[in-house]
Amino acid sequence: MAGGPHGQSRGGRQSGGAVGLSQLRSGGAAAVANTLRRALGALWLADALVKILIPFGGRAADQAYEQLMMAMTGPPGMHRLLAWETNLFAAHPLLWWLPAAVELCIGLWLVTRPASRPALAAAACWALVVWVVGEGLGGLTAGVASVLTGYPGAALLYALAAVVLFPGRRPRQDTTTAAEAGAIGWWSRVAWLALWIGAAFYTALPQTGEGGLVFMLFTNESEAPGPLRSMDASELSWLTIGHTTLIGITVAIACLAAGFGVFLGAGFGVFLGALPRLFLSLSVLIALTGWVAMQNFGGILTGSATDVGTGPVLIVLALAFWPVGVRAHSVPRGQHGADAPSPPAAAECETQPVAGVTRPADPRYNGS
Repeated sequence: MAGGPHGQSRGGRQSGGAVGLSQLRSGGAAAVANTLRRALGALWLADALVKILIPFGGRAADQAYEQLMMAMTGPPGMHRLLAWETNLFAAHPLLWWLPAAVELCIGLWLVTRPASRPALAAAACWALVVWVVGEGLGGLTAGVASVLTGYPGAALLYALAAVVLFPGRRPRQDTTTAAEAGAIGWWSRVAWLALWIGAAFYTALPQTGEGGLVFMLFTNESEAPGPLRSMDASELSWLTIGHTTLIGITVAIACLAAGFGVFLGAGFGVFLGALPRLFLSLSVLIALTGWVAMQNFGGILTGSATDVGTGPVLIVLALAFWPVGVRAHSVPRGQHGADAPSPPAAAECETQPVAGVTRPADPRYNGS
């Protein structure tokens, strides 16, 4: 029986090839996850830089106005807290350096040690604190949040990204996305679906009054530099009440498509093929459109922002669900390792004669 090293090598390549590809794809998802964690850390560093610059020039006054508007549209039980916080930071602009220091530490931690579980846990906890105390729950309680204007609040998206990219204690061998390679695995798709269902709901609501789409564009037009001001003016001239409703419903449908397309596409990729990438591209387009056209790059050019906005972190989330390979179907699930086809079986196939080819006799058996 041909069971020597040569036969094992050939057989090992035949039966173990799919296992090697599976391991490579798992490593690819882990590598993508580390890259995205570093990108998340870079966004924390950018947010820290934005806060460091607030005390200079007229940024403190602009930010005080933005904080006052947030206090007016914030949760009913938090009006006084948000108003007190606004007055405190307006009177002492250097206090912005305190949260900037925290975010600077988180950003450096994630950039230098992207797989650190304590770093991601700290990032998620701090983001939730900022979302409640600093962003007033992202305007969700006022009903004026839209995916185009900053739904559901940048801080909550930072927390969600930290949870989705949180590394598991043991690497998953059958995942094709950075999100599913994390600790929560399949539940990351549920979180993605919930995010976009909420985006569709809030975006379809009437965007009128303080904090709505038209109100934000009026504010941005008065603060933005020349090219962005012209863009805001053109958008305002088109966004009548009817057009505001039309764009809200259209974007809401696109949000539902992005949410369900990725959720179902990841689960039934055999039937839907490359459609998840299409819907992920749609989510990136929605994020970029809102960030550039409606949020004026998150307001970082006007001094009226405390972070870089929701667009960049939404793109990081979308890339976390981007497939980096196709699951191997040549080796059935559960047949890796001891259950995989044995190398001698492959070696026996190798020793079968081929028609028209005469193999030389083995001198060891000349006497038989």
